[in-house]
Amino acid sequence: MGRKETQGIKLVKRKDSPYLHIKGTLFNERVRQSTGTSSKEEATLILNDIISQIKRKYVYGKEDTVVNFNTVAAKHLNESIKVTIKEDARYIEQMASYIGSLPMNEVYRGFDENNKPTPLEQFILDRSKDKVSARTINYALGVLNIIGNKAVKRWRGVGGKPLIPSWNCVPLIDEEEAKALGLNLKQEVGPISWEEQTVLFNELPEFNRDMCLFKVNTGCREQEVCKLRWQWLVRWDDDIWYFEIPSEFVKNRLRRVVVLNDIAKSVIQKQMGSHLEFVFVYRGHPVRKLNDSAFKNARARAAKKLPNIRNASIHSLKHTYGARLRVAGVPEEDRNFLTGHKGRMSMTTYYSAPELKQMLEYSNRVCQQNDNLVLLKHGTG
Repeated sequence: MGRKETQGIKLVKRKDSPYLHIKGTLFNERVRQSTGTSSKEEATLILNDIISQIKRKYVYGKEDTVVNFNTVAAKHLNESIKVTIKEDARYIEQMASYIGSLPMNEVYRGFDENNKPTPLEQFILDRSKDKVSARTINYALGVLNIIGNKAVKRWRGVGGKPLIPSWNCVPLIDEEEAKALGLNLKQEVGPISWEEQTVLFNELPEFNRDMCLFKVNTGCREQEVCKLRWQWLVRWDDDIWYFEIPSEFVKNRLRRVVVLNDIAKSVIQKQMGSHLEFVFVYRGHPVRKLNDSAFKNARARAAKKLPNIRNASIHSLKHTYGARLRVAGVPEEDRNFLTGHKGRMSMTTYYSAPELKQMLEYSNRVCQQNDNLVLLKHGTG
């Protein structure tokens, strides 16, 4: 028989848990813990990492000092430039009451040898009882993984060493587990048809309709629309108008040029004179969000006429713009520019009049109804 590479520690499958567990003793140190994954490859990596830590401690007399979750989470909040950092803060606060004081190497999913959930697993179970969606819990776990990876790969502690020695990403909730936990599955976001747009927009109050009409003709994200400012508007000539949104207001932190097609420009012209700073205001105040009760109520009314509309969301309007550009034959790189996605081309490529004129021509193509979009949407599921 060959020598056991795990030196007394091995992976075991327990009947009462879907995850592989680590069990055994090395250098008189007893190990009993869940790997938080059912994948043998991932579990083996976690096992090898634990063996390496024990060897450093007992063979070389070096024991890693691992900072706790609160410490690395605070560093993430203080240093991150994410547009959605406030969302991160909300989920960090939720997790902190469960794992805040734990060293990062003790933060993992699963159950212990007494079949009790780990603190992180308890967080997931409790959030499941609150009837949140799987996507909501996965966002929190995603933030945790981002923090763990940054603590290993980017942040440094004493002597230039990584802030934590290693991080094994916690697995997200998949469809099978979501069903077992009774969670709502992630709703697929896709484009809406011209018919669905007409029915939905006719149910919206005029103010909300204008904002949604602008969104479906520019591909802007919700907060890009809500925070749009007049000082960003550039009127190149009578035909070419665009907004130049600073990078700090864009999710991917790239300065964005929003070329206005004929419909989007008409919406902007209608808003002129309503406020000195913000483009879209309601009763003198900037709008905080589009996905409000007015939109949800309009969607519910529209769904009585076209049931598929119940799956439409504010973000569907951005997807609709991109899908219509694709159906209209707009090249992928130019679609990336018009929808604000990262691409190989630099933003400054399009600052010449001929290029801006070309982008305007492309964007105006979505002003014309094309039923091929409906066929494309149904064809791709």
